[in-house]
Amino acid sequence: MSLFKKMGGRGSTVGLDIGNHTLKIVKLRHQKDGYFLEATGIKELPKGTIEGGEIKKRDALIDAITGLVNQCDPSIREVVFSMGGHGIISDKITFKIEDDDNAEELILWEASQRSPFDVDDITLDYKILRRFPNSRETEVLLVAAKNQVLQSYLDLIYDAALVPVIVDVDAFAVTNSYALECAGLPDMGTVALINIGHSTTSVTFIRDGIYHSSRDISTAGELFNRIIQRNMGITSEEAGQAVKGKASGVDMNQLKQSISLAAEELSSGIDLAFSYYKNSEKTDSLDKVVLSGGGAYIPTLAQFLESRHQTKVQISNPLAHIQYNKGLFGSTGVENIGALLTVAVGLALRKTGG
Repeated sequence: MSLFKKMGGRGSTVGLDIGNHTLKIVKLRHQKDGYFLEATGIKELPKGTIEGGEIKKRDALIDAITGLVNQCDPSIREVVFSMGGHGIISDKITFKIEDDDNAEELILWEASQRSPFDVDDITLDYKILRRFPNSRETEVLLVAAKNQVLQSYLDLIYDAALVPVIVDVDAFAVTNSYALECAGLPDMGTVALINIGHSTTSVTFIRDGIYHSSRDISTAGELFNRIIQRNMGITSEEAGQAVKGKASGVDMNQLKQSISLAAEELSSGIDLAFSYYKNSEKTDSLDKVVLSGGGAYIPTLAQFLESRHQTKVQISNPLAHIQYNKGLFGSTGVENIGALLTVAVGLALRKTGG
């Protein structure tokens, strides 16, 4: 199973984002003039289905996947899915490749030497990020996936009557989505793509339009829920609605204070992730932050981060350059849901042909 291969001869690609809290699916038709959104859907998982990336309620997850597929497009069979960051490590290296004929052999050998896992227990893959003709050096992204974790997800997809054609990683999917959102003109400097899920937040750094690195932090939507629930004396369900900006009859000042407490902890995690980036790039500049995932819509969070990190903060719009029928989203405005689809869109953007 390849982690980076391209799909050939397909007019449409389906991205399936399996999160700890929700499933998201996106079916994109690849056209000469861009992309068309053929189907999409979001489904909350029963509580405790996935915890810390580990599948706890397998049958419930399979039922949720098949239910979402049937709701969106029963003809869907082949999917690109993501393992998130669980059971996967990545590393970026630069070295000389004298002969393109042995490039793959050399890269995979290097990957096997660097992985902390036993080479027999992992699936290795790589992606060439860029070449430097003057020095004949090549910058390569290495990825290693633990076979046991990978196989558990593959079996799950097959048991849901689907065929997994590509396995991806959330950080790469978010990067693909952002590249399309930039319409091929990515910002220079450092951009942090912050995908705020229910139990984990991933921070992906883009340097001059090229993927640099990513780190996971434990502060995510679940912490916001807990702090709001505790400080405001409301139920978990009410806190969940407040986090989504749908609170009614609550003290808005108290809500803002509760969000700020959780946001401060999230900011500390972002600072820690950025410190690793700074050490490798020798720069103190963070030029832009792009929020995605369900946490992107937490009220006042974007403004808080903008002030705290003294940089521009915006919410991801993965559908900015994708055609779609507005009726596909019903009464839900796409501006209130788009950021949740960022990973699924990135998965479905896998290029056809080649």
